[in-house]
Amino acid sequence: MSECNALVEVANRGVQSIERGTKAGTDQGGSGELRAMADAMDKVAANAARVKLTTPELQGFSSEYQAMAKDVAKAARDLAAAADANDAEKSNRAQAAIEKAIRQEDPIVDSLNKFCQAP
Repeated sequence: MSECNALVEVANRGVQSIERGTKAGTDQGGSGELRAMADAMDKVAANAARVKLTTPELQGFSSEYQAMAKDVAKAARDLAAAADANDAEKSNRAQAAIEKAIRQEDPIVDSLNKFCQAP
């Protein structure tokens, strides 16, 4: 149970980082916020990697969550760079990538919560 709680806590911090980051715009002023969100998501991935897990299922959830967080971070940096360059095509691709990565988060957390709540 303590392993579940530790991983859920990391995931909750990730949700907060995503929520703050998705409020960032894609204009010049928003690129700094996107980079900050990317840094926060890299930190979330690193924090998830540091949680000591002995259960194979939790190790799998952690790996999935780390990959998602890294995908969000990369897409956020790509979106910031595209916004800085005023490149609409790259911005659209990066926006699609960030949305795809963020959509992965809920199913991972839902599965983690179900696993942790099972008797």
